[in-house]
Amino acid sequence: MPRLPLIIFMALLIWLSPVGGARTYIVDDDGFSNYRTIQDAVIAASDGDTIYVKPGNYSEEVILNKSLSLMPLIGESGPIILNGQGKETGITVYSDGCYLEGLSFQGYSGAAVHLLSRKNRIEKNVFEDASPAILASGSEGNSINGNLISNCQGGVALRDASGNNSIDGNEITSCNISIFLGEADGNSIIENNISDAYWGIWLDNSSQVQIEGNDIQSRSHGILLLNGSSLYVSDNLVLIDDEGNSTSRAALLANVSDVVFQRNEIGGGEIGLAALDCQNNELLYNNITQSNNAIYIQDAYGLNINNNSLNEGDYGIRVDNSSQNSIIGNLARDFVIALDIGAAEDNRILKNQFVGITDAAMQITSSGNCKILENEFIDGFRGIMLIESPANLLQDNRFQNVTWSLYVESQTKEGFNNSIDESNVVDLVPIAYLFDQSGMQIRDKQLAHLTMAYCKNMAVDNITLTSDAVFLFDSMNNSIINSNISECFGVRLINSSGNDILGNLFNGNGYSGLFLYSSDGNRIEKNVASENEQNGLSLLSCNQNIIRDNSVQKNLVTGIWLNLSNDNQIYENNITANSLGCQLSFSTGNTIYHNNFIDNIEHSIDTEGSNSWDAGNSTGGNYWSDHSAKGNPSSDWPRSIKGGNAKDSYPFQDVNGWLAA
Repeated sequence: MPRLPLIIFMALLIWLSPVGGARTYIVDDDGFSNYRTIQDAVIAASDGDTIYVKPGNYSEEVILNKSLSLMPLIGESGPIILNGQGKETGITVYSDGCYLEGLSFQGYSGAAVHLLSRKNRIEKNVFEDASPAILASGSEGNSINGNLISNCQGGVALRDASGNNSIDGNEITSCNISIFLGEADGNSIIENNISDAYWGIWLDNSSQVQIEGNDIQSRSHGILLLNGSSLYVSDNLVLIDDEGNSTSRAALLANVSDVVFQRNEIGGGEIGLAALDCQNNELLYNNITQSNNAIYIQDAYGLNINNNSLNEGDYGIRVDNSSQNSIIGNLARDFVIALDIGAAEDNRILKNQFVGITDAAMQITSSGNCKILENEFIDGFRGIMLIESPANLLQDNRFQNVTWSLYVESQTKEGFNNSIDESNVVDLVPIAYLFDQSGMQIRDKQLAHLTMAYCKNMAVDNITLTSDAVFLFDSMNNSIINSNISECFGVRLINSSGNDILGNLFNGNGYSGLFLYSSDGNRIEKNVASENEQNGLSLLSCNQNIIRDNSVQKNLVTGIWLNLSNDNQIYENNITANSLGCQLSFSTGNTIYHNNFIDNIEHSIDTEGSNSWDAGNSTGGNYWSDHSAKGNPSSDWPRSIKGGNAKDSYPFQDVNGWLAA
């Protein structure tokens, strides 16, 4: 290094030399001092002394077994490089109260600084290419502050009961694991800037740790909390740039308890915040954006998931096999599914807001005893779906501009046993849900939704449905008459027999006007089914139903559609201006007669079945607007039915020709 004039150097020595007590030493790799290596100065020094190191290149491993301070010489500039080529550890600190400042560590195969003592200060140093940069083993009360760490296998690692240390204000970039704590309690990690990491901050078997105000940019994992308790994680920024990595987690809590995770900003990642096998944690006021799964909960109980803001992804909150959790006051916006709950019991879902959900805002599967109260659903497709989920309570939920507010489905009776009252409203119109009722009347009402499950002898008369659909599940001998069920999703009967569907209007519904599945012996008479987006009347696996005197017109697909349905009677219907008038597939024993087929693009198709398109020469068949016949009925002008060998042998020449016969 350039040499100072002798008089300046002597003056500096006088200024640096104390009159008594602690002494100072100068190290210069060029030899313009008493010591050319740091280790030589350490050997000469005593506890409490200071070693000033001039800029240069020091290829050595230093053992600090005295309480010393190592720092740059005041007034000097240029790096002080501890070069670790071919060496394992830069400085090993055995003594308490050491201070390292302004040093640069490069190329150590092990730890650049290894702390094995207490109350040391490692501040404003530069670390590059070490494994890790700073390692504390059984070391307490240290301050690791303001260091620049880059391109290391690990940044800062505290292990083996290293407690009450502070890791503050460090700049850590391009490290595989930026900060790691293993079996290290009572530490603080505050306001570090971590970038281009694979693992950001990782805690394992560490408790009573504060993680606050850190800025973390990672390619895989941001904050990992494993096997600990009493952790406080607040006001951190975690951004994940995973380039499609399906295992990326911005924040992962696994087997931890009594954690407060609050006011953190999270962006990106396959999962924003995951809590697995956890208990009694507080997940509060976090803002999570553009994570495919914003919050994922599995095998957890006693969590408070409250007041989080979740934006844009596939799932907002997913809860799997987790019980006794509270999900309160969250905002989920622009997800495919906002809240997905599976195999979970006794959860409270209260005062959440779901906005702009493209599929289901709340999807609950095989989950019971949940309280779903005072939630708000705005501008979405489906609201609440309960699948195989009994004993849930739904009250005071509000739906606004939601296409389909409620759907309940189960293979068992018990799965329908939910308490859903008329305090639940769609655009201020109530939802009606009836389970295992008999003999009730619903008359002269406006409803947004009506489900009757395992009901008997119920009378639905003169209702107007404003949303959703009328659902009958396993319900017998009920009547739905004189009602307007239009511009929603029509009427659906599932495993429901002996019902009367009479004199209703099914107009402009999103699917079929009336759909029956596995429902036998019903009367479907004098209804108007028009301009529905699928079929007017649909039967799938249905037998021995009567479809009579209905007006079926201008439906987008088919007027009357039967599949796998046998022995039904279809007569005296007006089937007009549909894309396809009547279609039968894989159906046998049906009788189709005395119907008017008028101006349909295709009047009829009958495939893979054996059905009668007339009732014999005296009763006759149907009127076909595209077919010329002579007589009511005619006997010499048969009409073929497309799709097979079926034909109407006795068609009518006139509309309603059977009335004049």
